[in-house]
This record gives sequence, structure tokens and C-alpha cells, in this order.
Amino acid sequence: MIRPPYRLHTVYERLLGTEVELQVVARTRQQAEAAESAALDELERLSAVFNRFDPGSELSRWLTRPGGRVPLSHELRTVLALADRWREVTGGAFHPGADALGRLWQGAASRDRQPDTTELSALLRQLQTAPWTLHADGTATLHATYPLGLNALAKGWIVDRMTEVAWGLPGIQAVLINAGGDLRTVGGRGLKVTVADPFTARDDAAPLTHVHVQNGALASSGNAHRGVQVGGHWHSHLLDPRDGQPVQAVPGVTVTAPDCATADALATALSVLGAVEGLALVNSTPGCAALIVTRDGQTHPSALWPPDCPAR
Repeated sequence: MIRPPYRLHTVYERLLGTEVELQVVARTRQQAEAAESAALDELERLSAVFNRFDPGSELSRWLTRPGGRVPLSHELRTVLALADRWREVTGGAFHPGADALGRLWQGAASRDRQPDTTELSALLRQLQTAPWTLHADGTATLHATYPLGLNALAKGWIVDRMTEVAWGLPGIQAVLINAGGDLRTVGGRGLKVTVADPFTARDDAAPLTHVHVQNGALASSGNAHRGVQVGGHWHSHLLDPRDGQPVQAVPGVTVTAPDCATADALATALSVLGAVEGLALVNSTPGCAALIVTRDGQTHPSALWPPDCPAR
């Protein structure tokens, strides 16, 4: 008698600052549980590296030591190198210093007035130079004295590592890990993912479209749920590191990519770049596709966006 595969589906709260969903299909229950345990262990290990809210994490400790050459783990150096690459490829549209701009706008919201132009200009000048230098001997020198964040890249990278650890164990037939909408899946038949309408925050709103993801990743970016109120106007939480202003032209982006770190970075960058530059970037990135929604309600699919997934 051939036994059907065992399917494990679990949702955990408050991991990576969000809800994390794990699905594993394996030949046996023991194999599925072993894969889930390995993925959660990897999450715990990498959280000790990247959790910026934990003062004891490697990232937090490094951010308190500007100016010196500090030995860093392979994991942190890898993500810093990826952040460097995306900052350069996007001409600064993707920048870890966007966190500093976010704090500036949050302060403006608390005072209900626009950010101080002198303070904003000074920060923008700092963002024009590299925030750190990676050295060949495994050390790094932090130059930035403003707040930095890697979450727009690190969360997807951690999802990738969790997926790959689970997938590499015996008997595993499929793995899906979804961290607050940033997801990676390998094996199986994939899944149909809802693309939310970026013009409404209602959970029961009709979706914009659906897209099938198989042996790949998906990430979205939008301003329907997050932002600040300043002077009676709602501003996106997404900020353009090149001019310090909230993103207006692109309220929603959905990206598919071979891995979640790439999807994560592209979703952020395309929101800032706009439709024309964004489509040029995604079309030049191997294996990636995107659907960009502009403020006028128009949808702009990239060359590889599935033609059977039109927007409504």
C-alpha cells in the first residue's frame, strides 16, 4: 500500500516582526516535522544576526561601532554586499538609509508639519555616499551615523535560507514559507497568490489579479496599509532616498523572482523608480517579473509577467 504524502501547515505569530506561515509536504510526518524544525532553527539563528530591535544582535552591535574595521559573520557580510549591489544598480532608489528618512517623517507627523528642510537636506547629502565599506579580510567599516535598516532585503534573504534548509532534508517534496506576504516555494505544483488592490486597505476587497508562483518567490510593496499623516495629507511609508519625499507615483508593486531576497529588493526599488525605470530594471533582471500599478490606476506588466494574469 502506498501512503499519501504528509502535509504540515503551521502559522506562527511575531516572527520576523510579522506572521510566518510554513507548509511542508513530505513522505512521512517525521520528515515534515524535521523540516519545519530545521527552518525554525535557521530563523532563530539568523534573527540573532539581523534583528535590529534586539540590541544584542550582530547588526545592532555593529551599528554602534562606526569608524572601525569590525569582523562580521558571513551572513551579515552577504546581505550587506547585496544591499550595496541594489543601491548601485538602482542609482540610490534602494538604500538602507531610507530608515533614517522614515524616522524624520515620523517626527514630522508627530508635529503635524513637513520635515525641516535643513535637516532633510543634510541627511540627503549623507545618503549620497556609501554607508559602509566591506574589506577583503572579512571586516567592514561603518561610515553612516544615521539609522540604517536591512529589513527590505534581510527578511527575504532569511525566508530563502529557511526554505533551502527545509528543502534539503530527506523525504521533502515541497516547501512554502510566507513571511507577511514575502514568500518562497520549492517543489510541488506551486500556488496561486492573490495580488491585492493597492487603492484600498479593506481585507475583503476584490483582488487586483492572481499570479501562479512555482519554484520561485513573490514580494509586494504598497502604501494602502502604512504611512503617516502630515498637514491633513496621507503620505506613503515608502520614501525616495534620492529626494527624501514619500513615493506617490506607484502605490502598488508585485514582483516574482527566483528567490525572495531579489523579489524583496525589487519590490522596494520599483515603488521608488516608477513605471518606466522600474520596468527597465525588472526586464534586465534574469527570471524576474513585475506588475506595477501607477497612481492613475493603470497597470504596467513587465515582459515576463504572465499574460494570463491580467489586472481586473
